[in-house]
Amino acid sequence: MEKKSSSPELPAEGRSQERAAAGSAAPARRGSSTRLIAILGTLAAYLFLAIWLRPEMAGPLSGPLTDLHDSVSDRLRKHPDHPIDLNTATPAELQELPGVGPATAAQIIHFREQSGPIRRPEDLLALPRFTRKTLERIRPYVVVGSPQ
Repeated sequence: MEKKSSSPELPAEGRSQERAAAGSAAPARRGSSTRLIAILGTLAAYLFLAIWLRPEMAGPLSGPLTDLHDSVSDRLRKHPDHPIDLNTATPAELQELPGVGPATAAQIIHFREQSGPIRRPEDLLALPRFTRKTLERIRPYVVVGSPQ
């Protein structure tokens, strides 16, 4: 028994041309959507950077974005007026160090209370999330005095 096809019989040449035409149409659609996604992704990244670098361009969003931008920038750019002694510093004094916020200041004080006086700045590397990069950032602004 022969199975009847719903499409009209075409010569072998016609069938291959039909397949080629059908096959080329699908990838073209996929390729154009891939390009569209790439363009939209690039546009989103550009807008994100533009707003991050110039929050005032964001209009009504500029308040929260400006606060976030200033918070991050100040935390990394701040420098204390005088060297901070790691063994006697208060949380507020420790927060004057670049890259040190309230949580890290509390960790330093807790570490100092639990482990005794800090002997050298490298002792801070025992703290969670306290990296060599942070240590190098604060090194010029810290001293380790003898505990009182």
